[in-house]
Amino acid sequence: GQGRIPDRLSTESDLSARLLDRAEKAGLSLARWIEQGRTDRLAMTDAAQPLLFLESLDQAARLRAAGWKPIWTAGHSLGEYAALVEAGVLDAASAMEIVLARGRLMQGIPGSMAAILKLDWDTVSSLCEGLDVVPANHNGPRQVVVSGSATAVQQAVLRAEQRGGRGIPLAVSGPFHSPHMAPAQAALAPLLQRLEYAPPRIGFVSSTDGEAVFSPDEIRRRLLHQITSPVRWADVLGTLKERGVTKAIEVGQGSILTEIGRRSGTAIQFLTSEEALHEKV
Repeated sequence: GQGRIPDRLSTESDLSARLLDRAEKAGLSLARWIEQGRTDRLAMTDAAQPLLFLESLDQAARLRAAGWKPIWTAGHSLGEYAALVEAGVLDAASAMEIVLARGRLMQGIPGSMAAILKLDWDTVSSLCEGLDVVPANHNGPRQVVVSGSATAVQQAVLRAEQRGGRGIPLAVSGPFHSPHMAPAQAALAPLLQRLEYAPPRIGFVSSTDGEAVFSPDEIRRRLLHQITSPVRWADVLGTLKERGVTKAIEVGQGSILTEIGRRSGTAIQFLTSEEALHEKV
């Protein structure tokens, strides 16, 4: 969910080809847009979400081929769907249908987001009071993302700076993980209800509350509220540490989650996908 738009996409596997074909039928020419360098189109929510999902599945396959075997999995926002495929809870085709719908429904809802640095969750929460903005991501002890109307986000940033914090506007197209997403969440709910959920074959930690979840029904319940709930990534990292995880790999292009993990103060070693692929297993 914190990945960057990839500059390449594998079309070699049968699975990748099938999922790209499904995206094409939905009007999303992802592979062609990558070849053409259409970053403007790929950055739009309806295209970015299935593209990042496909990239995560591709990188997970590369890591497995290199000898990495996951014991636990978790995903930040959209990344939760790739994590659930890796855990065997969802099949890739069904997850792709949800991701396509999710991106389409979330696109066009006006608003923005900003990262607030140097302030903790409780402080940022208090700064949001009385504004059309909420804490949306708890990425670390002193990194919180806020989400809401564009004007309210700007006001929250000003309040944060007055308290010694630092605000960084995020290049996103909407107020994700805020009440503004309620219409998209309601429209997505029937699709999520109809999905078949299997028990996870490896550990899975939910980003909605940072809890290890083993029940298919409990996973469904959390997904039903995911896009209006804050991402509790700091709690996810805490749970992984408690469960004995010593090494974590960010699956996909980019290094944002790796950097967040390295700043978290946990004893877990965090690697990007490229670092892991070059490390002897």
